Amino acid sequence: MAYALESLSMILKQVLNPHNQHLILDHKLQIQSLLDNVSILKNYLTTRRIIENLERRIVIASHKGEDIIEAHMSDRILSSISAHLLDLKDLMEEFDSIMKEFDPPPVLLPQNLNSPLVVSSSSSPDPDPSLRNIFVGMDEEVYVLRAKITEQQSQLQEIAILGMGGLGKTTLARQLYNDSSVTDHFDTRLWITISVDSDLRDSLLSIIESLKKLTSKMYRESDEELGKHIYKALRGKSYLIVVDDIWSIEKWEIMRKFFPDDGNGSLILLTSRNNDLARYSTYAHFIRFLTMDDSWILLSLKVFAGKHGPPELEDIGQRICMHCGGHPLMTIVIAGILLTSKTRHFWKFVLENIKSLNRFHDFTMEILNMGYNLLPHYLKPCFLYMGAFREDREIGASEIIRLWVAEGFIIPTANKTLEETAEDYLKALIHRNLLMVCEQDINGKVKTFSIHDLLRDISLRYAAEENFLRVSRRGVPNIPKDTVIMCRSEINDDIEKMMTLARSSLYFGRALNALDPVINGLRLLRILDVFKIELHQFPMEILQLVNLRYLAFTCRLALPSSISRFWNLQTLIIGRLPSFRAFALPSQVWEMTQLRHIKSKKACIWYCPGNGKNVIQEDLQTLTNIQLCGVTNEVLEKFPNLKKLGVFCNVALYDVFDLASLQKLETLKCSSDWSMVTRDFLSYLTLPLSLKKLTLSLCKIPLRFMETVGSLPNLEQLKLQKSDFLGLDLEPIEQESEPMGPEWETRNGEFPRLISLFMEDLNLVHWTSCGTNFPRLKRLVVRECCSLEKIPCDMGNIPTIELIEVDESSPSVLASAMRIEKEQDDLRNRLLKVVVLRS
Repeated sequence: MAYALESLSMILKQVLNPHNQHLILDHKLQIQSLLDNVSILKNYLTTRRIIENLERRIVIASHKGEDIIEAHMSDRILSSISAHLLDLKDLMEEFDSIMKEFDPPPVLLPQNLNSPLVVSSSSSPDPDPSLRNIFVGMDEEVYVLRAKITEQQSQLQEIAILGMGGLGKTTLARQLYNDSSVTDHFDTRLWITISVDSDLRDSLLSIIESLKKLTSKMYRESDEELGKHIYKALRGKSYLIVVDDIWSIEKWEIMRKFFPDDGNGSLILLTSRNNDLARYSTYAHFIRFLTMDDSWILLSLKVFAGKHGPPELEDIGQRICMHCGGHPLMTIVIAGILLTSKTRHFWKFVLENIKSLNRFHDFTMEILNMGYNLLPHYLKPCFLYMGAFREDREIGASEIIRLWVAEGFIIPTANKTLEETAEDYLKALIHRNLLMVCEQDINGKVKTFSIHDLLRDISLRYAAEENFLRVSRRGVPNIPKDTVIMCRSEINDDIEKMMTLARSSLYFGRALNALDPVINGLRLLRILDVFKIELHQFPMEILQLVNLRYLAFTCRLALPSSISRFWNLQTLIIGRLPSFRAFALPSQVWEMTQLRHIKSKKACIWYCPGNGKNVIQEDLQTLTNIQLCGVTNEVLEKFPNLKKLGVFCNVALYDVFDLASLQKLETLKCSSDWSMVTRDFLSYLTLPLSLKKLTLSLCKIPLRFMETVGSLPNLEQLKLQKSDFLGLDLEPIEQESEPMGPEWETRNGEFPRLISLFMEDLNLVHWTSCGTNFPRLKRLVVRECCSLEKIPCDMGNIPTIELIEVDESSPSVLASAMRIEKEQDDLRNRLLKVVVLRS
């Protein structure tokens, strides 16, 4: 409910924004009056609960208000008629009627009218939740299966892990997949997911993509030809392939012929709910339920994070575990509920609710329903949105955060951006065990996550029941089969009518060469993601979607100036077809005040100045990759709140770029055109002290610049990719002319907070580092550094170092890594893991 009021409030404020070029002056008083009522309601309800029927009325009225305003904006912008009637009379009467239901009635608080709605500390997400996916109760199963996987066999083996949904088949397979004794046993490992709704072709393309062999030409090849690519890529290698969540034996029978059996001990590990797969496997393992003791251990770890809980909760907790029946997913979802209030009164409330469930119904789903029903109101829309994504799909954290913000789900929180609050929401859903972490960065920040298919089923069901959104994957004319259309509608059968009410259109398929017109009638669409559809020219039909907040697409030609019609656009993601590297963004883009993220992939953008307008883009946080040509310090001042910036250089620089003025900048990527760039363009950049992540790609790196980088007080991650070090005279140091070769010597006290160092394809020969450098380094990765003589031996003595990984580098680098491993092993350093990969 609160999100619906907040979403309507944001739209009303935006149409009243004096910087909005489509400002509605002729209806200003009406809109301001409606905004006053909405603001009163949302502030009044921050600390109050209301009856369900009234809550539903508020949501319906808020959605209706959004529809009316956005439909009016569409008519106003697209029509040549100078005036359009905006009738808010019925809507305002409905809000007046709702407010009369309260006793006492809500009143206007002027000081709160335009202030952000603050989520109270009692209901806000935990600030630092544990995001670990805990593994309990399967030690014996890991031991048995690990022995089976690593035993000496010649023929190709197939091992199946079987059991009902939610028992932990994928968790067990992942534990085995990452086990060091298993990883050392095979040349190649692949993890692929074949869910119930994926077809054979998708699965084959997914495997080739995992093998890093996928080309655009392959999209046009037959299934048989794709299978031959897989066979050729795996031929002669010992491999482990995990095929997760396979449903169809027939599909597997077709696929298995593409995996060669070269008598070298390769193995395929299958997970499935289909127990019939046991008859087709070399060995089948049926996963068991948790014991009572294991259930209590799992619940305690999730609730108390490894600490001892209050003794008065133990008896209730164990009785709750008993009702979960040893089902791991049920146990962790209930744990997610219990950790929100660690009081005996609340735990008894949860226990009584579990005992009251209908055991003759689907008891598992009833338990999982509780996980949703007891969510705080602000998390419910974010969870329900998960039903839009395909089963078993890994979802990018930054992607879902931008989508949630664009959908209007995020309630503003004091002293935080909407994206920061959305990240808190994501952590809270993970903390409550409704989402699962797939990948984290070195700091533990979530990079990708997924949702269990049983919980995804719940999100779809409640989304439909509450008229929150309806997801259509049925065949719609002119729309590819992998397109998801979402709308707030009770219409089930009338596809055309449903399309007119669509709010989001996401394409999850693989790259297509063309897209037929798909947007006729989608006047209320807020989100259009067709990034994987390769458009050879900008589809002018998209310009009819003036209410877009999120647009992701790939095309050959530049954007038209009329893109400024998108009065409410927040996120613009642009991909380029191969061989088309640079393009200009029309000057009108820089006058769109709602923009929060501009991202270009596989291309760089030129800055085109406007017609003298000096619009400060307060909300712009992401800008990648912008070509430095045309950018000035005055331009940079227009983006005071940038957090992520990518710059590209292909010309000689003569002016210093004051990036230090970007005081909130945390992530910077610098790249260049290797053949044309001035030798030392990095020397013309001043770096902000706020920087946490720095990537240098295809750059020529002066040693003085590396001294500057080393002095950054907050730098945590540094990537050096496909770059050359320069000498003090700013010339590339060639081995032929300079016997010593390129050298990098880090100095005392440099890189005080660096956690991750990634070095790839550098010309570096000598690297010297002493024990006082990199005092907090955890991970060092060295790839394709064929000239480098060795890794400094002191790297092994860093007290925090956890991983040194070496791949495709010189033999002496490999030898130095192994020497460090032996030295640390002799010192009984169990923290450090050295991984040496040989292709």
